[in-house]
Amino acid sequence: MDDRTNNLSQWTLVTGGAKGLGAEICKTLARQGHNILIHYRSSYKEALLIKDLCCGYGVKADLIQGDFSSMEQVNEFILILQKRFPHSIDKLVNNVGNYCVSLPLETADAEWLALFQTNLHAPVALMRALMPVLVSLHGSIINIGVAGINHVPSDVYSTAYTASKLALWMTSKALAKEFAPQGVRVNMVSPGLLENTVEGNSIIKFVPMQRLGSLKEAASVVAFLLDDENSYITGQNIEVGGGIRL
Repeated sequence: MDDRTNNLSQWTLVTGGAKGLGAEICKTLARQGHNILIHYRSSYKEALLIKDLCCGYGVKADLIQGDFSSMEQVNEFILILQKRFPHSIDKLVNNVGNYCVSLPLETADAEWLALFQTNLHAPVALMRALMPVLVSLHGSIINIGVAGINHVPSDVYSTAYTASKLALWMTSKALAKEFAPQGVRVNMVSPGLLENTVEGNSIIKFVPMQRLGSLKEAASVVAFLLDDENSYITGQNIEVGGGIRL
């Protein structure tokens, strides 16, 4: 659906939008007519390239820098965001996140804390800060999860990472129920092993479909859930995982 008739003052914020899945989400949404606000931490050149690509689709695009590694820095980012884009963020994609492969008791305290900071606490802080505007605009939130959390798996491979995403999923469901009467939708998209996975092609043998997913496939589901034509969907987690962890 082309949303170019939407209010030109409204923006879709994509965190971690400079590279990887975040960049693909930005481009996919721009093609559908969303004005894109690209968050980045240190990848300025990559973010600038994505901005130019998005503008090429006839929409507005802008950049905003922020470090989510501590709550102090998240709160600083929120203040800047609200000053630059007051009352205008009607869609939020919480894509930024850290990844860690480690057995549970071999994961250092600092790694646990860092994962939960970026994967849970930062997205929750953004949702809390933006919710009044999202309510006023009947907006929508997409949180990026990980394949398997629908089934609460036993994961000794990346325990802390999965635990942080599971906590985000539980929060997403709670917010979806709480704010559904006010017209705000909250959903999750949970990729499995995509083409940019750090594990490489050697991991394909664990995927029932016997291939890695594309970034475009995951981004397309985000776009589907943000489309106003699908406005009766909330509190759902759609896996894009090729059958992994079923």
